[in-house]
Amino acid sequence: MKTMKYKVLAADDEFWSRENIRNLIPWEEYSLEFLEPACDGEEVMERIEEEKPDIILTDINMPFLSGLELLERLQKEYPEIITVAISGYDDFDKVKGVFVSGGLDYLLKPVGKEEMVKVLTKALNLLEERENTKKQDETSRIREHKLSSFLEDSEYSALLSGKLYGQADAQTYVSSTNTFSEVATLMVKFYNIAEIAEKFEYDNLQMSWSIKSRLRELTGLEENVIIFNNSNKMSEFLLVKTADAKEFRTLAENILREFPLEEYGPISVVLHEQTSSLDDIGTIYRELISTLVTRPFNRHHCILSCQEEKRGESQRSSEIQMMGKSAPAHMETELYHLLATGQRSKTEKLIFKTCDFKDCDNGAWTYLDVKQYTGRLTGILYRYVQEKCPELTAQAEEAMDNIDYYMKCLNAPSLLASLKILLDSLWERGEDKDSDSGSGSIMQQVEQIHKYMERSYHENITLTALAEEYHMDASYLSRSFSQKYGETIIAFLTRIRMEKAAELMKDPDKKLETISFLVGYDDYNYFSRVFRKKMGCSPRDYRNNLAQL
Repeated sequence: MKTMKYKVLAADDEFWSRENIRNLIPWEEYSLEFLEPACDGEEVMERIEEEKPDIILTDINMPFLSGLELLERLQKEYPEIITVAISGYDDFDKVKGVFVSGGLDYLLKPVGKEEMVKVLTKALNLLEERENTKKQDETSRIREHKLSSFLEDSEYSALLSGKLYGQADAQTYVSSTNTFSEVATLMVKFYNIAEIAEKFEYDNLQMSWSIKSRLRELTGLEENVIIFNNSNKMSEFLLVKTADAKEFRTLAENILREFPLEEYGPISVVLHEQTSSLDDIGTIYRELISTLVTRPFNRHHCILSCQEEKRGESQRSSEIQMMGKSAPAHMETELYHLLATGQRSKTEKLIFKTCDFKDCDNGAWTYLDVKQYTGRLTGILYRYVQEKCPELTAQAEEAMDNIDYYMKCLNAPSLLASLKILLDSLWERGEDKDSDSGSGSIMQQVEQIHKYMERSYHENITLTALAEEYHMDASYLSRSFSQKYGETIIAFLTRIRMEKAAELMKDPDKKLETISFLVGYDDYNYFSRVFRKKMGCSPRDYRNNLAQL
């Protein structure tokens, strides 16, 4: 059934004239709803508010309220309604009066089908033009609002590091927007930000604005609330407002319901309920981050509170010793021995089964536990590589970067796979790799993966996801890709991203944080570190060098 887009209301004091107009054309074929005709001008005015016609066809000669009088009132009270006059007399003064009163056209009775279609086409074109203009104006308004919101994000984000970049008056602007001093703070951390960005076609302004709008709705649209997206870490949103502990806890629970796990991935909400001044936001942020690392290392929502971290240092210290999972002191000596003597199974058992590390996402490990354990482990392996097989140094560094990245995403399978690939490279060192060249079908799959990454570099691409998609073992896929293209999958992906970032930096209007997000990194500091490593200088220095050319 065709949707009726616009409504038409006809007015004539003669029954047969009204019926003639009703049956003149098949209105629904023109996406028009023909309303029950009115008997006079007064009836038209009474029905407008409820029925909201878009087009009014009115006879000129009617009792009580003539057609010209109706047109004059419509022009003053409802100028958006398109009006067409119909008369049985070709009277110049009346024709002139129609147009003076804002009428679109003047038709003579009896009105023919061709004439009616012609005037309706004119009316419909005008309505469509108005609608398009309205949409453009709305789009422009929203765009301006998003840009303003993004600039505000940048200013507030600068406060997190204790200093504000840019013009001095920006500090005045940030301070002047707030009429309160004692506030509590809440941070929302998304771990699937790349997948969320895909929903918005990687428009970071739209994504950020949308999430902030939803967070603001959850606060009841209170005026004294600051909500901003951390420009350096697009996955972090901070909310600052006056609230008591119970209210904040309820808000946190509502946030997790608003962004369900199956649609948005895991989220952490960290509460800092102790009130403070906005001037202390840098200190508050560091406390929020310190609390954030105590979340379970798994793919579930969680709520954390900084208040729970304010207990005695001795109690906290003893709990860390009891709960923390770290590599045992003897691991370095034992691991060196097993690697040197080629005891593969025992090496993997030592690494993956110590403290049950192979199941680090079972809820028993915190983010900090995983970070400390992998840090100690990769440190041992990196020293071994440098001493025993320095030709694998670049590969070891890449594996360490991958592990760090997957840890930030709470992606245990990819983290463990990256570690296993590094170990496999140690066992395969010195072997005849040409003997494992792979079948033609495998190489075709590798080519498909290569092409996919070239066009989808900005997406959240992981080795384990690729391996699962193409039904291959992650280590075997990594080895096959390296054999064909002379670099690992992650090295290739990183190179493509950095080359694209360098290209985007030619546009001086694009902020570096935006470029970081556009090439697949939600954490600008991490992007900057990778860029410096690959390009030899920081993103800011690279852009400055471009400006001097």
